[in-house]
Amino acid sequence: MTNELNWGFSIALYLFLGGMSAAAYYIAVIADIVGKGKYRHVAEIGSYVVLGPICLGMLMLLLDLGKPLKFWHLMFQNGPLNKGLIFQPGSAMSLGVWLLVGFILICGIAYPLMWLSKSGNDNLRRKIGIVGMPFALLIAVYTGVLLAATSEPVWADTPLLPVLFVLSATSTGIAAIMVIIAFSSTVDSKVIARLEKGDNLLIKIELAVVALLFAALLFSSGAAGLVKNLMFGSYAVFFWVGFILVGLLLPLSIQRYNLQRHNEATGKLALISALLVLFGGFFLRYVVLLAA
Repeated sequence: MTNELNWGFSIALYLFLGGMSAAAYYIAVIADIVGKGKYRHVAEIGSYVVLGPICLGMLMLLLDLGKPLKFWHLMFQNGPLNKGLIFQPGSAMSLGVWLLVGFILICGIAYPLMWLSKSGNDNLRRKIGIVGMPFALLIAVYTGVLLAATSEPVWADTPLLPVLFVLSATSTGIAAIMVIIAFSSTVDSKVIARLEKGDNLLIKIELAVVALLFAALLFSSGAAGLVKNLMFGSYAVFFWVGFILVGLLLPLSIQRYNLQRHNEATGKLALISALLVLFGGFFLRYVVLLAA
């Protein structure tokens, strides 16, 4: 099976869903531990966001590889030279597969099962949550680092892209939790306000990192052409409208309005804002891959 990826919609969806589910997990664990029961609903919902999206993302990745049934060759080999489990830390694909396996088993299955069981063993659940934290954090970072596998070296040359992807992943993780809360029977306006406040801060930091990233690349001799094409050329509409306007500026404005006014429309506006954040999170990865 080839390790070459055809950067496009399916890989963008994989990166988006991987980052979102990882962020939803560590937000859930933080809410579970730090909240001490105050944000129990957020923690439980966050744990349920993990498994479905990451499995869908993996399916998109496997289909893009061209030979999905040979996926196991990245983990096991039965040849004359190599037999049994294989792990290649220098390979982005090998490292990613093992991270995904650990993430799915601990974060996507074990931790949510503790919530579903209603056993009341909060200490055990939180310990499992802590064990899964490194996997979730590494998956969130990995969705940005994976671009080093592309033949275009521009994105691999800047440490700001993984930072941007982690910020975006955390924002989309909060948004995914908010979407589910909006459709649940118990909608706590105070919890929504806390989530919106956190996401509002993340979006502001994200905008600052975007400005730094593209300013640095714009004055780089090897990347100037690509960045100009992304910002002012054929991909400009995707970048400015899909990501900057719809994914960042509109949610930022809606959240500021919501945080200043508490009324019956707050929940509906929070849902719209969360959906826009999810849309923008996908478009960020899509335009970066198009440019690559």
